[in-house]
Amino acid sequence: MEVIKDEGLLVAELITTNFQERNRFTSTNYSSHVAFDCGCGERHTVNDPTLELILTALPVKFLFECRNKYIAFVHVKGLFKQKANCLWSCKAKLYHKVIKDLKENKNL
Repeated sequence: MEVIKDEGLLVAELITTNFQERNRFTSTNYSSHVAFDCGCGERHTVNDPTLELILTALPVKFLFECRNKYIAFVHVKGLFKQKANCLWSCKAKLYHKVIKDLKENKNL
């Protein structure tokens, strides 16, 4: 997992990923063993009710904000035995600043 600290790198990740809003078919209902290492230093389960699901991407990717104010982009793989992998993470403050800047510049 990469912890992103640079605005430019985060912008590149965000604009090259086809993020989608959560819809009625979006589910994080996985078993408790489907967990990932977050940039905050903790291991979270994908079904953790304290995680805020911000956006999704295909195939089976979730953008979460954890209670420790970190954003994690997580990919869940597997049909019979699922496994979660955090692709990248960053501080929520950086993420929200970049999103605000992108919206103001109409690049998002």
